[in-house]
Amino acid sequence: MSLVEKINEEIKEAIRSRDQVRLSVLRMLKSKILAADARSELSDQEVLKLFKTYFGNLQEAFEQAQSANRPEIADQLKAEMVIVQEFLPKAPSLEETKRLVIQAIQESGAKTKKELGLVMKTLMRLNNSIDGKLAKEMASELLVDIDEG
Repeated sequence: MSLVEKINEEIKEAIRSRDQVRLSVLRMLKSKILAADARSELSDQEVLKLFKTYFGNLQEAFEQAQSANRPEIADQLKAEMVIVQEFLPKAPSLEETKRLVIQAIQESGAKTKKELGLVMKTLMRLNNSIDGKLAKEMASELLVDIDEG
C-alpha cells in the first residue's frame, strides 16, 4: 500500500472514530500531496519529502510557541507532530547517526568546516531519514577535531 493510499484509509478511519485532531492533520497531509500533484500520483519518496518538510515546519512553529510561552498552541502542535511522525521513517539512533556522519566525512574527503555542505550532501545520500540538525552539529564537531588535530 502506497503512502497516498494509507493516508486515504487513515482519513476514513479518523472519520469513523470521530478523531477531529487526527482527521485535521491527515487532511492537511492529503492537501500537501494534492498541492504537489493534483492526481496524487507521487512516489512514496516524493510524499515523504513533503511530509518531512511539513514536519519541519511544525517543529519550528512548536519551538516558537514554546519560546512565546503559548503552551496551548505548543500542545496542539506537538499532537500534530506525533501524527505526522507516524508516516515518516524512523530516524537512526544517536550512535547510528554518528557512524553515518563519520562515513560521510570519509566518503566526501572533507577536512575542514568549509566542506560541511559536501558532508551533508553525502550524508543525505547515505540516509535521508537522518536528523539533519543533529547530523550537522556532529559533523561540525568532527571536522573541527580533524582540523585541529
